[in-house]
Amino acid sequence: YTEYDRNNDVEKSSIILCGYAKTQTLQPGASEIVTITIDKRDFASFDTYGVGTYILDAGNYYLTVAVDAHTAINQILATKGYTVQNTNGRMTEDGDTSFVWSWVEDTLDTITYAVSLNGTSITNCLSDADPNLYEGIKETVTWLSRSDWLGTFPTGNVKLTLTEMLVEDLQHLQYDSSEYDSFTYEMPVMGAKHGLKLYDMIGKDREDSDWQLLLDQLTYDDMVTLIADSFHSRSAVESVQAPFARDENGPSGLNTAFIAEDIVATTFPTENIMASTFNNELIYEVGRVLANNCLMAGLDCLYGPGANMHRSAYGGRNFEYYSEDAYLSGKMCAAEARGVEDRGVNTLLKHFALNDCEVDRIGLSVWINEQAAREIYLKAFQIALEEENTNGVMAAYTRWGATWSGGNKGLVTSILRKEWGCEGWLISDNVRTDMITASGGILAGLTAFDAPLPIILNFEQYRNDPIMVTKMREACHYNLYALANSAAMNGIGENTTVEVVEYFMIPLFRWLAIAFALFSIVATVKWYDGTKKWKESVKVLK
Repeated sequence: YTEYDRNNDVEKSSIILCGYAKTQTLQPGASEIVTITIDKRDFASFDTYGVGTYILDAGNYYLTVAVDAHTAINQILATKGYTVQNTNGRMTEDGDTSFVWSWVEDTLDTITYAVSLNGTSITNCLSDADPNLYEGIKETVTWLSRSDWLGTFPTGNVKLTLTEMLVEDLQHLQYDSSEYDSFTYEMPVMGAKHGLKLYDMIGKDREDSDWQLLLDQLTYDDMVTLIADSFHSRSAVESVQAPFARDENGPSGLNTAFIAEDIVATTFPTENIMASTFNNELIYEVGRVLANNCLMAGLDCLYGPGANMHRSAYGGRNFEYYSEDAYLSGKMCAAEARGVEDRGVNTLLKHFALNDCEVDRIGLSVWINEQAAREIYLKAFQIALEEENTNGVMAAYTRWGATWSGGNKGLVTSILRKEWGCEGWLISDNVRTDMITASGGILAGLTAFDAPLPIILNFEQYRNDPIMVTKMREACHYNLYALANSAAMNGIGENTTVEVVEYFMIPLFRWLAIAFALFSIVATVKWYDGTKKWKESVKVLK
């Protein structure tokens, strides 16, 4: 924790978890040698207010093997020459220095870790969620700092002034075509007859030129179907011969609540219990069983695992998340998701991100600096998505500052897509708030909406908009790529024909809905007319 850190508000924990291993069951007197591989990237800190990327400080670094964090800090402090008597309670017992190894980093490194694993430059992407960087906030926030615990500890609630800029940014309409260079967008080809099927794309790279020919075959209504008609399922599309696929919840076991058939699924301990095992191999097998349950139930995508942090005992979804440690959570999530996806079932890690509460979570604005966001709240997602190439995410209801998670371009496009290289489909949580808008999600990089009725999102208004149609086409590319490389294609061959068949009851319900709407309009007009006449008669009597 250096002078540079203090001067630039870079925070550091006294100690971090950066690796672990599990022995086999050992009999008395037996032993086993295990190897723990450490990535120096996990030692880097995000320097929000200095260079705006990851840095590795100059100084002494210590590695220790220990059974818990208390033992680890005791051993490191002992290496520095401290004892229980001269640390004022910081050590619970004297440490064993034989378990500690150290090395010296000679100079501050601001370059090595400033690029992601795929070579993308890493810069500040979430400044609008930081009240000290967002121009729509008048106040300056003092973050709790290890350099001055007493002086920075909160003494009351932080109150932010509702400025005109903040009011505007909180509006749900997030699309203004004037903000785009419309001359760079042309209406994409639609309804072409190239004769390609989704089956032809299995195993092909996402950048293969045949994908563009396949996308040319989509009509505008096909795009709306692929993007908006995704409530626990993905509808079939004849023009590209994409099959129907079913998706369901299941961080701790497949949730069969929405499944009509009599399906028996395995219930597992909650994710926090899974994380307590520190056993990646075991959790990988949990993922495989989850995938088998999905396949038996005819499901092709699992809404899970959960990858948020335990930051408070009051977190309403803590049972769906692994732990309070980002590294452990990330490794557990990666193992479980890999077990699911190795069987061909897509995963959507949730809830991306900052979902720290359940009550009143819709529209909740979270204000946070980028170091805390990246090193704590996003790291578990990052490990699973960047290192293990898991499929995609389900966006949280949370706002980052004023912007809904799924409509945050810095989060979805810059970090998730570009930095972490995610090529899967990205879906919203259940569309039950007008905060989740079609334009907000699509322009930020979201590709699908968990919408009970596509009409809720009102895509019709964008039918002749080349900007939105182009972005919708890109979204369909991701959706179809994920579908083509999933268990949804099981049983699909080169001669298989996909036909969309409407159940006979659907038109009946549609006409009943129209009739009910017309009845409601007529009833409202008659009620208004009757009320007006009654008021006039009262006036006459007076």
